[in-house]
Amino acid sequence: MHKLTFEIESNEEIWELFDKDLDSIFIHGFVPHEVIEWWKTDLKTQDGTEIKNLSVRQMEMDVQTDLNGLKKILELNTNQLRIYQFEKSISDTLEIDRLPKKKQNLILKQNGLKHFFFLDFEFITIGSFDSEFLTRIEQNPKFGERIAERKQNLAK
Repeated sequence: MHKLTFEIESNEEIWELFDKDLDSIFIHGFVPHEVIEWWKTDLKTQDGTEIKNLSVRQMEMDVQTDLNGLKKILELNTNQLRIYQFEKSISDTLEIDRLPKKKQNLILKQNGLKHFFFLDFEFITIGSFDSEFLTRIEQNPKFGERIAERKQNLAK
């Protein structure tokens, strides 16, 4: 697994980093409302039960979506995201938190993981099993200078 970490200026520019040929997106531990306060929402369960006008807080969920859904999620300007880009949808039984840390990357790769994008406020860490994917990001005029600057600062 190869990784890059660098500064970003907005969630909008993150969109440019994704592999547009991979339409299977998994967001782990997504928090749709980051402020700890009560907010109103509706809930629809898998069996079709619908509960309207609930008050909820600190809701966290795993989300599977496509690139269009990812774009909408990025527009929410969430400060912390754990985005995984797979070549296929992940199975119902795959739970990242339950994977042994030492074998996590191997198990995820076996399940079709290609890239991950960890957004932490103004920093993004991108991991990929494809070193050429990261090289293309390093050569991107918008991101290349930031990546080189960060590597230089870490070397000091």
